[in-house]
Amino acid sequence: MIRQGNLDRKTMLQLLGAGSAAVAGGAPLLASADSDVSQIAKYIGPIDEAHAAKGLAYDLGATLPLTGYAAYYGQVMSQGMKLAASHIAALGGPNLNIIYKDDKGGDPQAGVTAARELGLAPVGAMLASYVADLGAMVPGIAQYKIFTLDGGGGVGVFEQSKPYFYGSIAITPNDALPGVAKYIREKLPSVKRISSVGWDIGPATQLVTNQIKSTFSGSGLTIGAIELTKIGQTDYANTIQKVKEDKPDLVILSIYGDDTGYFIKQYATSGINKPLFIFTHTAGAAKIAGPAYDGVYLAFDFFDAQNPPNGWAKIFVDEYQKAYNVAPDYYAANYYEDTFVIWDLIRRVLAKGGNPKDGEQLDKAFRLQPWFPSLYGGSPGKAGTLSFDLETHDVKRRQMTVSVWKNQKARPLAYFNINGADFRIA
Repeated sequence: MIRQGNLDRKTMLQLLGAGSAAVAGGAPLLASADSDVSQIAKYIGPIDEAHAAKGLAYDLGATLPLTGYAAYYGQVMSQGMKLAASHIAALGGPNLNIIYKDDKGGDPQAGVTAARELGLAPVGAMLASYVADLGAMVPGIAQYKIFTLDGGGGVGVFEQSKPYFYGSIAITPNDALPGVAKYIREKLPSVKRISSVGWDIGPATQLVTNQIKSTFSGSGLTIGAIELTKIGQTDYANTIQKVKEDKPDLVILSIYGDDTGYFIKQYATSGINKPLFIFTHTAGAAKIAGPAYDGVYLAFDFFDAQNPPNGWAKIFVDEYQKAYNVAPDYYAANYYEDTFVIWDLIRRVLAKGGNPKDGEQLDKAFRLQPWFPSLYGGSPGKAGTLSFDLETHDVKRRQMTVSVWKNQKARPLAYFNINGADFRIA
């Protein structure tokens, strides 16, 4: 049983089958003896047995951070995928052979190599991360026509509208910013000046910066210092000092993974003492930050494992805890859900008499009906809905929240959709 935590390279490769080796065909995990996985069918169905691909050996690519500073997140993502594979097989679906490739947590050359190797394998579908490894995989995805979902970074602001590549989560921070602005106006009226800290992602950084400026200035707020940091940074003393000198009323932090935890821990002792909004949450970052994580605001499409929003989400949480002895986080939920999206497309292609191993046919089936059952939103008796914008390839509707972290859990404060639509106080 794999527990959360950082694993060394040798152990990670053994557990995840990095490189070109496929994880043992079909279901690498068995559904819990006392679980009711069969009930998933009523949330994602109907499942046409004639086109469910029962027993079909199906290669599914997965390009994740398996080594390096972000290896923990590759572990969590892969756990979500493996659990989904076992559930899909139990529901009468194909045997998914997950072929893992290592993007090393944002190494463009590793991404280029992964796309080429998976394209030559060949695979028709892939789950990627780090916005297809900071965009380096996108040309290969198009060249080899690999239908690809990124549930870790979405399409970002710099890889929208690219062939065969779609983001299955909200773009952070961009998609959440309008909802955050509405929350600040309504519940934090004393806030007038905002400082921003974010990752330096090259030329695309300016796109994020422009969105931050336009969103908040349009809401009557002033953007002061905009500080950039390197991916994987752990010492933020200089950055935090510059923020302190800016004298903000609130700070927004658009960095991710463990980086968030290190920043929060140092921010708490800086003397700034102003609200801090982040656009991600992981158990790893919370552990690094320790007590300093209490009081931090979360603003994104947060998956609340302590209060699953629908019946399918509850089954997922129960099964994940039984399999890994820990509650699932955002990344585990996303890659579990995305694996089910791939199965949905396989069924659609088979129902049309096509070849589900052909990425072009998967893409066509996706574009004909770009919405799917979701772990997010919904109600106890009904799954939520994940839908996509066929022009930008970003998500079109996906519930997001503003929450505050207290006593090791998130307390929802407001709900909203993409671009602040349907905003309401919790």
